[in-house]
Amino acid sequence: MKAEGIDEKRLRILLKDCATGFYQQMYFLGKDVMHPSGNQLEAFGFKKTPSKGLKGTSCYTLERDGLSIELHGSCAAAYTHEGSVVFLRKRNSFYSWLPEEPVVPGKWTQDDIRRQPPCKMLESLCPLLEWWIEYEAWIADRLPASYRKFCQSEWRKLKSMPVWLTPETAPRWVEGLITNKDQQARPRHFELANAL
Repeated sequence: MKAEGIDEKRLRILLKDCATGFYQQMYFLGKDVMHPSGNQLEAFGFKKTPSKGLKGTSCYTLERDGLSIELHGSCAAAYTHEGSVVFLRKRNSFYSWLPEEPVVPGKWTQDDIRRQPPCKMLESLCPLLEWWIEYEAWIADRLPASYRKFCQSEWRKLKSMPVWLTPETAPRWVEGLITNKDQQARPRHFELANAL
């Protein structure tokens, strides 16, 4: 099926690939919170508060230029005036977030989320994906490359978790998804092409 010259079926697959990568990214963010030199999310500018949902967990919030990003252990969200998107870790998927109030882990319902057509979902995701790229560039400037490689090696030890792109390649793939949409290579092919 095509819309506006976009192969929506292929874009849907690429968005699923992106969700797999963001799942891994959330693990990396958890490692960043516990970094020996200090909480990297707070150093980046996130404000840490107790979660309004799951007890004993935190919410990290970054506010800037009409964009609010919230990171929880079980989900992440980006809120803009144009629309909001949420990543639900348990479902390993992105959704449009419908309520005006932010997501509360453990307290949302199926009525709070909706799947969008792939083109609309990618458009809604762009602020979150652009932050992801920016944050990883910041981490790369701040910490040695061996740190993200360590994070990925720890991720590999979790038997049920798929290994996604290398830390060096992942931001470039995400940037390519934003730019190329349905023409972006699948992650495995992208990794192989960039390894040459």
